[in-house]
Amino acid sequence: MTRHLLSLGHRRIAFLAGPTHSPWAQERLEGYRRTLREADIAPDDQLVFHAGSTIEEGASAALQFIQEDPGATALQAVNDLVAIGAADALLNQGVRIPRDLSVAGFGNVLVSEFFRVPLTTVRQPKLRLGSVAMDLMQRLLDGERPASVRIPAETVFRASTGAAPVPAEPRAAG
Repeated sequence: MTRHLLSLGHRRIAFLAGPTHSPWAQERLEGYRRTLREADIAPDDQLVFHAGSTIEEGASAALQFIQEDPGATALQAVNDLVAIGAADALLNQGVRIPRDLSVAGFGNVLVSEFFRVPLTTVRQPKLRLGSVAMDLMQRLLDGERPASVRIPAETVFRASTGAAPVPAEPRAAG
């Protein structure tokens, strides 16, 4: 998702992080940071907001984001529920998505497609995830130590992301 936002011209991308004790949330945060470094952009901790994993926590993090005003042009959330909560709070504060700020999630939950501004997200192949999980569980039961498995996901492009806003030109004194 970070690569997608970078491809749209965003250079200051905020991240709404999930629970610090959760491996999946930490992996997504590290993926965001790694992708910024690969694009020669130093990760900025002022752009990382702790948001948990719920709609309410996403809304709360968005209000903190607005209050701190870190100058981001895009916001990436650890999951779709956080993204939806954040986007709802932002829209209620007059932020125009994606014109003022692009918002993206992760997970492709059903409501993502039907939110006020349909959410750009990452779709995980749930059937394949379940199948791999069952295979790994069987290997554990058989006494093996199976290796970790990564399953490719795909970006679902919807209306919540767009080109980075161009800063307004200063007007000449008249």
